[in-house]
Amino acid sequence: MEYISSKMITEKEILSKILRDYVFIVQTVKLDTTYFKKRIAEGVKNSSINYKTNVKGKHTDWNFFNNDQKFISIMMQMIDHLEKLPVSLDSFVLQEAWGLIENFGEHTVKHSHEPNYLSGVLYLNDHPQKLYFPDINQAITPTPGRLVIFSSFLKHYTKRNTEHKEKYAISFNFRYTTVLE
Repeated sequence: MEYISSKMITEKEILSKILRDYVFIVQTVKLDTTYFKKRIAEGVKNSSINYKTNVKGKHTDWNFFNNDQKFISIMMQMIDHLEKLPVSLDSFVLQEAWGLIENFGEHTVKHSHEPNYLSGVLYLNDHPQKLYFPDINQAITPTPGRLVIFSSFLKHYTKRNTEHKEKYAISFNFRYTTVLE
């Protein structure tokens, strides 16, 4: 149908879905959860973005874990696994890595991490507050060391935390590398 106004003529409008390749991997890694939970607790104290992002809870600064050697070690293990997959993955570098705590009543609103390439979350404790991926019909229950890696365009969210128990996690994004990197 053609819509005509004095300033614009819409010649074509298509609202549809397409099939798209994506990455979705769930792994378990061994890690020092006490170390990471303490670091997050320190980081949220001075953060200016608590409750101001898609995480409606406590949130460290965006690059809080970018240079943390224990975190980088875990990321290197993940990258080693990705490079062995029988699919072509473009080159990528860590863009940002931040910690979060969600208490009773807190949640994460539905969002994606575009324009990043790959994203993920590393859980630090057992918790019933699941992470939902509605586009691919997946739900992840947090357990210590559970690492979820996914294509950044996949929308995801949590429902409100109904437990009087904190959920700790580290989220991260990888972006495409450029020719100069």
